[in-house]
Amino acid sequence: GIIAQINDYQMTIASAVEEQTATTNEMNRSIGEAATGSASIAGNISGVASAAQTTSATVLETQQSAEELARMSADLQMLVGRFRV
Repeated sequence: GIIAQINDYQMTIASAVEEQTATTNEMNRSIGEAATGSASIAGNISGVASAAQTTSATVLETQQSAEELARMSADLQMLVGRFRV
């Protein structure tokens, strides 16, 4: 009768709610994993940017050292030139 139909409807609703809860939990887990992955990617990009900045600074220092060495070489050639006969 009617009670049996109501019980069937309640079981159907309970089953749908349980399935929806499982789906929501899975979505939350997936979103959490995506957020963790995004944070990891952001950290890696930050590391690459930091390494690039360090490399740029090192290149600048190397260029400045090379320019200083060239100046010193020119000075040395000038000094040696004074002692030539």
